Amino acid sequence: MASRLIKSIPSQLLFVFLFVAFAANWKSFAATPPAKEISLSGRVTVDGQPREGIVVSDGVSVVTTDAEGIYQMKSQGRQHVFVSVPSDCEIPIEDSFPKFYAVIPEGPEKVRCQDFELTSSPVRKRWSLMAIADPQIGVRDTADYANTVIPQISRFASTLGPNTYGIALGDLIWNSPGLYPEYRRQSSRISIPLFSVIGNHDHNEKIHNDTESDRDFRNAVGPTYYSVNIGDCHLVALDDVVYSGKKNRNDYSGGLTRQQLDWLRRDLAHVDTSKTIIVGVHIPTSRRNARGKIDGHEELYDLLRPFHRAEILSGHTHYHFTTTIEPKITETTYGAAMGAFWYPECNDGSPRGFGIITFDGAEIVDKFYVGSATPRRYQMKLYRPEDAVLWNPENKPGDPYDKILINIFCWHTDWRVEVSEDGRPFAPLSDDARLIPSESGGKCWDPDIRKCLVKGKIPSNHGGSKPADLNDHMFLYKPEKEWSTITVRATDPYGNVYTETLDR
Repeated sequence: MASRLIKSIPSQLLFVFLFVAFAANWKSFAATPPAKEISLSGRVTVDGQPREGIVVSDGVSVVTTDAEGIYQMKSQGRQHVFVSVPSDCEIPIEDSFPKFYAVIPEGPEKVRCQDFELTSSPVRKRWSLMAIADPQIGVRDTADYANTVIPQISRFASTLGPNTYGIALGDLIWNSPGLYPEYRRQSSRISIPLFSVIGNHDHNEKIHNDTESDRDFRNAVGPTYYSVNIGDCHLVALDDVVYSGKKNRNDYSGGLTRQQLDWLRRDLAHVDTSKTIIVGVHIPTSRRNARGKIDGHEELYDLLRPFHRAEILSGHTHYHFTTTIEPKITETTYGAAMGAFWYPECNDGSPRGFGIITFDGAEIVDKFYVGSATPRRYQMKLYRPEDAVLWNPENKPGDPYDKILINIFCWHTDWRVEVSEDGRPFAPLSDDARLIPSESGGKCWDPDIRKCLVKGKIPSNHGGSKPADLNDHMFLYKPEKEWSTITVRATDPYGNVYTETLDR
């Protein structure tokens, strides 16, 4: 039928029809020409001298330099080439951002050259990493992070030693690529080198595919996945957001692409198994309080198992939890630095803030969370019975209640929680004291976050500030009828002891 219809069209009209159809599609054809394979090479020097064995990659190929410091690879369609900076070299910094990468030179020739000049430094045996989840630089009424939180983080950063780096765990901006310059400007105020991870809100929602919607991120802050070495640790950033954006800005899934996993396997092949691997992602790979896992999680864990230990850092949820994936692999998911969508607290009632992890060799020797506007030792909230009733949305204010609610923001199963009533010796909380959402009606809301609701509804300008249903770091304690003072003591695995006291 189609062939008879075409034959019935006069040749002149058929030519016009075909020309118009071709012209209509020419723009899309021309916009995505096939990438040509090139030969990419260069020399890596340290203090002006060639260095053998330095790892260089374009995100697909992973090669090492020879005795003359020369690397060579075939590259196709890649934007950046980067160095996995050795531990005994300074990580190059540009405007407070690590600059371990370069844009692959453009041109018609099939041979390109990009050199790297590194500077030696003593290996950092002891160093700290500041983890900042979901800063989400915004504008107008969503500018809290820039106006309020950044100065608070900067003040704390100034108290840390010189061997300190930061990592922003995705959702750097709020869906507007035009905000990347502001993200860079504001982040430079923190005064420590800041690595960046891509999140779902960091894609261009007008481009409906995963491979090009992140171009604005790449233009602003570099590759979406990469690695460097600090001390006895190998730091890896990964992109675990598979973005579509076809329906709306939230059309995405969590997963690691085949290309990334293959790259990671090649990258880790050059890392000694005595090292600790730090992995920065946006979407949690696993969740202590839920079944969700990203695609490719098991292969990721397979790649991490041979090493001394692996510490995965993530954000995305706007509330805290730590997941022990297996004895040598732990994932820490941080509450948002911008809070419950520009609300001063996160969705689980913890203050908005940032995490600090200190490494000594390949060991983690300290790990804690700091509210950006709260004291360092503030790690829990205690609620009197009249407020604790709000932990469950089924209860109403004023209902008779006889329990105290304890919210320990970064609690994990390896913490010890004890209670002292009216000055008596501390005693461990009972095993059934913790509120587990699946056993508590499916929701465990922090009372302070519940109070942010207006007549039971989320405020219109804070649409994401819904209390976290899956908050599983709260506890109930029933004191004696005539109690006067309750003191709670929480001890983490690193010897940090936190106490809070509640007077009747």
